[in-house]
Amino acid sequence: MMDNNGASNRWIWVGLFLLAANGWAQYMLWFGDQGLVRWRRSENQMLTAKKEVAEVAERIKRIKADILSLEKEPNVLEEVARRDMGLVYADEILFVFPEGRRTNPTP
Repeated sequence: MMDNNGASNRWIWVGLFLLAANGWAQYMLWFGDQGLVRWRRSENQMLTAKKEVAEVAERIKRIKADILSLEKEPNVLEEVARRDMGLVYADEILFVFPEGRRTNPTP
């Protein structure tokens, strides 16, 4: 009878050990360094990075088109120089009005 009770205790301990091992494995699977939570976070970061790369690629494409336009069209280059850099010809006068402050002339 004692022998049977000892075998029964042994199976209880084996079952408890397996239950604990399964609990630890589940924890590591879900929350560990290589777990599913980390995997989902990494996947979201990858999607965000892909969107940013697509935006930058579109910006590069627009800039390349602008460069080609500037190289082929001299009028565009002149327009940019006048607008952005305030360049004028020697016989021209440039009037610069401050923005934001407008006053109505009194009659």
